[in-house]
Amino acid sequence: MIKVMIVDDDKLVRKGLISAMPWHDFDMEVVGEASNGEKALEFIAANAIDLLLTDLAMPVMSGIELLKIVRKQYPSIYTVVLTFHQDFEYIQEALRLGAIDYIAKVQLEKERFEEVLERIYNRIMEEQKHAPNPHDIFYDNESSHGIGSSVHEGDNQLAAAQKDLNVVKEQWSGHEWVYQDNLFTTHIHDLKQLRLPQTKLIGLLYALIDKWNLLFHPVDLATIQLPDSFESWHEVEEWLMATREMIRKAIDKPSFSQEVVECVMKAVYIANEEMKEQITAASIAKRVNMSRSYFSQCFKEIVGINFSEHLRHKRIEKAKEYLLYTNKTILWIAENVGYMDEKYFSRTFREQTGLLPSEYRQKNVTGREMSEN
Repeated sequence: MIKVMIVDDDKLVRKGLISAMPWHDFDMEVVGEASNGEKALEFIAANAIDLLLTDLAMPVMSGIELLKIVRKQYPSIYTVVLTFHQDFEYIQEALRLGAIDYIAKVQLEKERFEEVLERIYNRIMEEQKHAPNPHDIFYDNESSHGIGSSVHEGDNQLAAAQKDLNVVKEQWSGHEWVYQDNLFTTHIHDLKQLRLPQTKLIGLLYALIDKWNLLFHPVDLATIQLPDSFESWHEVEEWLMATREMIRKAIDKPSFSQEVVECVMKAVYIANEEMKEQITAASIAKRVNMSRSYFSQCFKEIVGINFSEHLRHKRIEKAKEYLLYTNKTILWIAENVGYMDEKYFSRTFREQTGLLPSEYRQKNVTGREMSEN
């Protein structure tokens, strides 16, 4: 199935194309839409896309800018241009940036939908027929001599290849791989064996970066970022090794043993992953095998605030995210960030932000499309 995304600042155009085009007749499925290039890139980073249909004239980020970034960061995505006027220079620029076709909206009539999709489908099939498999080139490039390509290549290969993506994501979400060499090597190998399409691999790395920034940033780490693109798996390995070294240097606290720092990192991880549960400094201290008083002292010195303040901050930040990006009720949000009492949650939220949850949503959500999920 060819996964399609439509980008256009006119919502009626997007909805019209989604509902009217005979996508399934050509083994296509619309999996996403966006109103500008920036939102499109956010979606692409987290979702696998095969075909991108984009308008050229859009606010925030134009279609031309979007095409430039997609060509560089997601070379496996096919692109088609939507345009109101057949501006020769714009169309030439789009084709130069790799677009396989363009659709003039003013000439797009219902009876031509099938013709247009058939043309696009045939061009994709033609491109695939003559192009080598980009996944093989990316993963099997001869320059790839990283640690993940030289170990564990025996009987464990098949088992690693079959590991679920969510399992691999979970492996990388914690902090253990930062210190344990064998675990880091195994994780790299398992990730490579998934042989994800580049788009999906980039999306996974973005998701992991979000988790790593939440986990390590409280301990004086600069924000982790992805490079503009990866030309091969070897470059992914090098980036992972450099990121690991940066994290190790950031969380190296001469005043504390490695074991103590790891305990604090585990506490930060628990605060991120289990904030909806009724966790306390005392319960976490027990889980990381430290006394309550020593845990509290170490946590505050390493992170800069005590555990309770840190947990409250994380809960409020997550609540803001729910308020901005979902239609969930205040009660649901309260319960899912660890507050069983809606009134207490609202009072705490106001103390931290100066606004009640409902006021915060109303003030910030204007013009933003909401999700039911």
